[in-house]
Amino acid sequence: MIKTRDLDDLSARLHGRRSRLAEGGRLRGLCALESPESLSAAIITGPRLSGSRQVQLRVSGDFYSEVMELASALGNARGRFVEWLAARLEVENLKVVIRGLGAGLSPEKYFPDMIPLPGRRRNDGPAAETPEQFVKSMAPGILKRALEEAYLVYPDRSRSFFREAALDRAYLGEMLVRLNALNKADREYSAPLVRHEIAVFNLMLAARGRFFYGLEKKELLGLFAAGSRLDRRKFLAMLSASGVGALRALAAGSAVNAGPEEPEAGALEVLAWDRYAKLAMRAFRGAPVGFGAVAGYLALRRLETANLITVAEGLRLGVNSGELAGRMLPRLGRPDV
Repeated sequence: MIKTRDLDDLSARLHGRRSRLAEGGRLRGLCALESPESLSAAIITGPRLSGSRQVQLRVSGDFYSEVMELASALGNARGRFVEWLAARLEVENLKVVIRGLGAGLSPEKYFPDMIPLPGRRRNDGPAAETPEQFVKSMAPGILKRALEEAYLVYPDRSRSFFREAALDRAYLGEMLVRLNALNKADREYSAPLVRHEIAVFNLMLAARGRFFYGLEKKELLGLFAAGSRLDRRKFLAMLSASGVGALRALAAGSAVNAGPEEPEAGALEVLAWDRYAKLAMRAFRGAPVGFGAVAGYLALRRLETANLITVAEGLRLGVNSGELAGRMLPRLGRPDV
């Protein structure tokens, strides 16, 4: 447990932790394992977990615990900013409930898919069996307000897209508020990460909402998130684009790098998060001591968690090691990473 608030000491500790992350060659080696159980033995201390889902929930919970540990060590505006990174996992749990309720499932059916978050309800499933009961049971705050509004504005309970997007938008809005509460030096490396994530949200809102779900422009425009270089004008242009392939040029420099058209939304998302990975490494290397190191480390740690989840599921499905390694972020084997 980290108890110091001295950034020099904290930065040194995080450099040590970075050296143990599953990246590069080590990550490639994990992609070549035989099963989720062998992955559990390689990365998790304690009893071997059985099954991909158990591994995924464990690595997500471990990330949550580390974020909260660092938030407690930092305190004040820095701690509040870092603490909200953990709320991303709370949002993911809320989405599990939304989907379960939308599908008419009882709580015991969807509760096993929720990430165990230390300090949060984890041993008994949520009692709510209707959206109204569920929203009423939520703790007061921006996420509850966003979901209340989403159920009113988008009453079709069978489609979770709008409610999930509303939660993401609320999360990002609060992230921006906490970012702006930091001093100028602390924002130097953390701001690009936050603003990029907002841009990715808007890009995928347009790509999936318009070209996968076939939603109307006015429905999607209300979910636009401000705060990134991908502004409202560009977002409107995305909603009027002829297809997914045209979106890369509109998002170049904000959510993705310039390059050839990508015909699928999934390919665009990979490019966007690959760019996030480079911003994370830039923060960690550019500010070896200071809050930039904290922001960069946590972004890299978040990517490691996402990669391990992908590995666990890939091993379950029997994806070959080369293809699985190609799904890692940043993409393995590239000369610029």
